[in-house]
Amino acid sequence: MSNLLPEQGAPPWLPASNVTALTVLNEYDIPLSGLIEQAGATYLFVCVLGEMEDLNIWAYAPLKDGEQARLVSLLDDELAHAIPEVLADRMLTVGFAEDDKLAGWLQIDSGIEGPLALAKRFVDQIGRSLAHTQQNVRELGRLRELASA
Repeated sequence: MSNLLPEQGAPPWLPASNVTALTVLNEYDIPLSGLIEQAGATYLFVCVLGEMEDLNIWAYAPLKDGEQARLVSLLDDELAHAIPEVLADRMLTVGFAEDDKLAGWLQIDSGIEGPLALAKRFVDQIGRSLAHTQQNVRELGRLRELASA
């Protein structure tokens, strides 16, 4: 299975210019879950946190055999119960969006923790990553060549 490759600034329900929308499974003003395709692979996308907020977290799971047909056959509560199963035990792309534009993402090897715990783990990991990047930028700013410019 391959990982989804998102693009900065793309809408989270269509996370790259080379992604094709297949099916919207749930929507409220915007698509909140559905199926997309990139480079021949099919993915479930789902807003796992912040559906009604300006900031939200999205997960993208590559689908295994039979999962696409199963997901499109489900409605309401059945679909809501199936989504955590699809997010479990696989490599996911998890990202955050601001004002309907992807701003950052990581690859996360999911366990069985469920969507909210997955969102928490993502926030912790991206926070550490951004802090490390901030420290590196400060160090670059102290380089002799930049200090004398």
